[in-house]
Amino acid sequence: MAGLLPPSPGFWQTKHTVDCKASGSPAPEISWSLPDGTVINNAMLADDSGHRSRRYVLFDNGTLYLNKAGVTEGGDYTCYAQNTLGRDEMTIHVTVVMAAPQIKHNYKTHMQVKAGDVALLDCEAVGEPKPKIFWLLPSSDMISSSTARHLLHVNGSLSVSRVKLLDAGEYMCVARNPGGDDTKLYKLDVVAKPPIINGLHMNKTIMTVTAVRHSKKQIDCRIRNIRPSDTAEFICVARNDGGESMLVVQLEVVEMLRRPTFKNPFNEKIIAKPGKATTLNCSVDGNPPPDVSWMLPNGTWFSGGIKTSQFLTGTKAGRYRCAARNKVGYIEKLLIVEVANREYQIRLPFGNVPRDLQ
Repeated sequence: MAGLLPPSPGFWQTKHTVDCKASGSPAPEISWSLPDGTVINNAMLADDSGHRSRRYVLFDNGTLYLNKAGVTEGGDYTCYAQNTLGRDEMTIHVTVVMAAPQIKHNYKTHMQVKAGDVALLDCEAVGEPKPKIFWLLPSSDMISSSTARHLLHVNGSLSVSRVKLLDAGEYMCVARNPGGDDTKLYKLDVVAKPPIINGLHMNKTIMTVTAVRHSKKQIDCRIRNIRPSDTAEFICVARNDGGESMLVVQLEVVEMLRRPTFKNPFNEKIIAKPGKATTLNCSVDGNPPPDVSWMLPNGTWFSGGIKTSQFLTGTKAGRYRCAARNKVGYIEKLLIVEVANREYQIRLPFGNVPRDLQ
């Protein structure tokens, strides 16, 4: 006849095993009834293609092994020993002792980030069963899943994107399972960034601008009927909790810009005296004062910032060109020099349209 030895204590063992030692002749077969009513024996384990054996293993000596013990595995386990002469049974009550959550590095943490950056708050927890993690924000809102600006990572950590000044405060991570809670407190400080003026990422920027007299100039604010006395430095200052930025605009008032114009707009023919040098005049006006250049009959140009309007030709006849240029225009005129047979010099206009290349 089959017989069972007294059971071991009714708490879940660290190896997740429940013993059932039986004796008898012939040797009894062992089976187990689980808390949910399922019956386990070697024949059933052999027929389930290994599906149930992933959770339970029944050894030949009657010991029942569980691959994973959780809260649902607690309850009454009944061991049956049976042979041809009789049957015996024994019930063991198993209490599963849960592991309360424990957050790694559980201490108050202080973090400082700049406005607009990303803040990452760590919160990894262990426990049995695996704890669920959620966060309490400074606004008292609860985050248990990701939102547009709050990303809850798989390991429980929280990322806050595009941090604002209003995001500053205390963040609490809560890890919870049926065994209890554990918490971790973060103090988040958000540092404001200095203001940016006109997209210039510098604490102080100096700009120089030019305005024409009696015109309008906009320097964030509009100045009308500008006078020479408006020449000055205009300072724009922006301040916030992150610091101060300054834009210095140096305004220079100039007279009205004028393209070059010849005082005598006509092309000229000059009769020079034989054997004497001839001075060619090319009076020009404009603002800023134009640079004057001369082209000789052979095509050579004399230029390089000449300010004078006179040119000494010597006694060589030919076609000379006078050109004047400033930042707002360009103009040129033709002067033809002929050498007379008698000793006199005549200037004859023969055209009224200088070439204007502006």
